[in-house]
Amino acid sequence: MTEKEITGIIEENNRRKAVIESPYNPVTGEGSPIERFKLSYFGGGQLWTYSVPIQMYKENKPVLDALIETGSIEDLLKLKGINPTPLAVSGFINELTELRFKYDFEFWAYLAARIQDKSTKRIIPFKLNKPQLKTLVELEKMRVAGEPIRTIILKARQWGGSTLIQIYMAWIQIIHKKNWHSVIVADVEDQARNIRGMYSRFAKEYPDVFGKIELVPFEGSAKNRMIVGRNCIVGVGSAQKPESLRSYDFAMAHLSEVGSWKTTLQKSPEDLAQSIRASIPDVPYSLEVVESTAKGVGNFFHREWLAAVNKESSYKPIFIPWFEIPRYQKPLKSHKQFIRENFDNEYVRFLWNLGATLEGIHWYIRFKKGKNYSDWRMNNEFPSTATEAFASSDMRVFNPKYILRARESCIDPEFIGDISAKSQKGKEAFERIEFVSNSKGNFFIWSKPDKSINVSDRYVVSVDIGGRTDNSDYSVIKVIDRYWMIYGGGPEVVATWRGHLDQDLIAWKAAQIAKWYNNALLIVESNSLDKDADTEGTHFLTILDEIVAFYSNIYARTDPEKVRQGLPIKYGFQTTLSTKPMVIDILNAALREDGYIERDMRACDEMDTYEIKPNGTMGAVDSCHDDIVMATAIG
Repeated sequence: MTEKEITGIIEENNRRKAVIESPYNPVTGEGSPIERFKLSYFGGGQLWTYSVPIQMYKENKPVLDALIETGSIEDLLKLKGINPTPLAVSGFINELTELRFKYDFEFWAYLAARIQDKSTKRIIPFKLNKPQLKTLVELEKMRVAGEPIRTIILKARQWGGSTLIQIYMAWIQIIHKKNWHSVIVADVEDQARNIRGMYSRFAKEYPDVFGKIELVPFEGSAKNRMIVGRNCIVGVGSAQKPESLRSYDFAMAHLSEVGSWKTTLQKSPEDLAQSIRASIPDVPYSLEVVESTAKGVGNFFHREWLAAVNKESSYKPIFIPWFEIPRYQKPLKSHKQFIRENFDNEYVRFLWNLGATLEGIHWYIRFKKGKNYSDWRMNNEFPSTATEAFASSDMRVFNPKYILRARESCIDPEFIGDISAKSQKGKEAFERIEFVSNSKGNFFIWSKPDKSINVSDRYVVSVDIGGRTDNSDYSVIKVIDRYWMIYGGGPEVVATWRGHLDQDLIAWKAAQIAKWYNNALLIVESNSLDKDADTEGTHFLTILDEIVAFYSNIYARTDPEKVRQGLPIKYGFQTTLSTKPMVIDILNAALREDGYIERDMRACDEMDTYEIKPNGTMGAVDSCHDDIVMATAIG
């Protein structure tokens, strides 16, 4: 690494540290990620300068504009015909404070909420850290927009996510809503009680000047408390004993450590979540937060996370990587020496490219060594990405380091849309083939066909056929460019089609894409197309036999010698107990040796959740997919 490169890394590191260490003052609004409006005026013998959330300004524009224009509280009171006595000025300041409490959670939390510091155990004002602010932004977007507040949080350790959610729910109950019941649900009731303990401490430490907060047992219940004067229940429940949760009309729910919730013959996490969600109305200020550390894949929390990420639910996914948590930093004596000694490690470079500081990477290396943690343990407890958090132990087929390298070449597609032609099937399916741009399309293209150089079979189109419904496997059409193999290079992925369509139409669409890509060699995984894939009979009429009449460059698996002997040609690639391991081994070798260039990040995501099953077979972990993996491996 050159001195110039090292200097550039150090300069970028200084910029990242400046962001982490940037000033934050919840009283003045400095450093808040919420959009704000600056107020400046005199009052009571001093200058007041601070910024308020833009919503507060917009909804109280006349009085705030008048305050700015007059320049002081005293002059504004005079304008309104009020004698500006010290008591009147003090009363106006208090009214502004109460008004700001309604709009500015950060301000209210710092002045009114007290928490226990994790390190010193002292009771301190609740001043949000960077990960808490990142989460608050998403909550406030929904609240300000008048939408139900719904989010799912994938947690790393020790950044105060549960504390933030509890105090945010308290803000809604104390400042905004009466009769607005909330519930905390954990795997076991003691965990839920511990979380509510934050609420109890908050109520005990709430400043008298802002009004007394008192929690009393609700109707003699040992589990549930009510906020006196607000008629808001703060309840607790557990996944192991869900019966007590079914009789309340909750408006807010905090579902904690959902990854630990177990499925039994009598109950499931889905059933409990459904019963709670049924009681929560889809109205402004209603709230549901699902949070957990990752506890493997295929469980309820993992499915909920995937649904949120894929925009198949209304829940906003929030992930906080370890390097965004301020406490995970360790100072360096020499940045140059650290770079020289560590940047030949691909995972160190990966962390740097994700946005970690050198001090953060130093902490990671030292902590891992000090605890003698494996890569898998660090991925689970201190994940750098959401995919790492859900890493499926040592049963993975593909080495995470190989996938990590493959991700470095993945980029957003140049074009998104679909292919169209004169017809979907038959001879006219190959007439007027063109690409139609559509941001919601299924066809991702990194490079369109190169028509300038005529190379036979330059492009390969491989197909894994799925089903037609949203609940079935995806069909995937993958296009690979082999041009640079002429010069000793590797093949490169240039396009992927992924979606649901009738099986025969998928085969025709793949042929159209092959035709468009300079008459590419078309390889279709034919198990689902063959009429009788398990026999060696002479009648193999598949959809490929129809297509070959109009598009002949289709892979055939029949031995040429047997064709000469009169046996029919069998088109398509068959996945069997022997061929599947073969193609997966070839893909793994290509990953290991940087033998091809992947462009589609979704392929790497699938590789990360591709595992060896207990019975020795290979496939995606529960609730995940492996369709892109198979199309890639076959290609």
